[in-house]
Amino acid sequence: MTNVERKKLSPKTKNVLSKCGTYFGLIVYFLFLFLPFLVVIITSFTSDAEIANSKGFVWFPHLSGEGYRMVFEFDPNKVNGVPSLLIGFFNTMWQTLLPTVTGLLVSGLAAYAYAKYDFPGKSKFFASIILMMTIPVSAGITGYLFYGMLGWTKGGASVLPLIVPGLFGSAGMIFFIYPYLKALPDGVLEAAKIDGMGFFGIFFRIVFPLSMPVFLSQFLFGFVGGYNNYSGALVYLANQRSLWTLQLALNQLVTYITGAGGYDNVACAAAIMALAPLVILYCFVQKYFIEGVTVGSVKG
Repeated sequence: MTNVERKKLSPKTKNVLSKCGTYFGLIVYFLFLFLPFLVVIITSFTSDAEIANSKGFVWFPHLSGEGYRMVFEFDPNKVNGVPSLLIGFFNTMWQTLLPTVTGLLVSGLAAYAYAKYDFPGKSKFFASIILMMTIPVSAGITGYLFYGMLGWTKGGASVLPLIVPGLFGSAGMIFFIYPYLKALPDGVLEAAKIDGMGFFGIFFRIVFPLSMPVFLSQFLFGFVGGYNNYSGALVYLANQRSLWTLQLALNQLVTYITGAGGYDNVACAAAIMALAPLVILYCFVQKYFIEGVTVGSVKG
């Protein structure tokens, strides 16, 4: 297209071409993201025979649940006859929800105090929270040695290092919740104080409902982080099979089955089973991110 022809294009035509280019780029980006996931789904429904007889990836297999069946049948880590995946899922729920929910409330209360109250040393305390975000206290060898000094790693497995630190909130949660609460109108909170509400009453009856989007987003991030925490479970729970989380149970199971001659369909089926709860959770929570744009608005 020459320069003369470009000049003849109407603004409407340019707008259409711009949108087409944008949508094309988004479609290509979506395919790059979704294609590996699609490969995992297809492989999970592919039979052992088709995988063994094919020289490459089977795009259109005869649907088979063989991979999912092997995940439950060939389980050497059952506890009292219960599959390790079910025990792992239950352990993951309580080991993740307890610190996530409690820590979110504690972080929200702290962020509310920093956002709406003045007290001596406020700026210094908040600066110390920012500094704490750069110190990996609970990660790797540093965390293991620290919890060892507390006596939490003696005598085998312990869930204390995975639960107790999260009960006291998170510097990252406080940092991300603080700006949202800071933007809430002071007039509403002052009116509540005049009506006789205290600190906790204002937080749970006014601040928390108005700030639901930011709390849900932080809950989602915290839950996903705890749900996918494989290294922590491996370090602190490896010696206690009854406390294994889903990620640890899946890894041990897939390692055993593939080592015994199993195919990739077992590993892919296990991955889909581990991912399904997160997808379901996101389907219920994602609408609040969209609706939350107008949450907290106050009529004049």
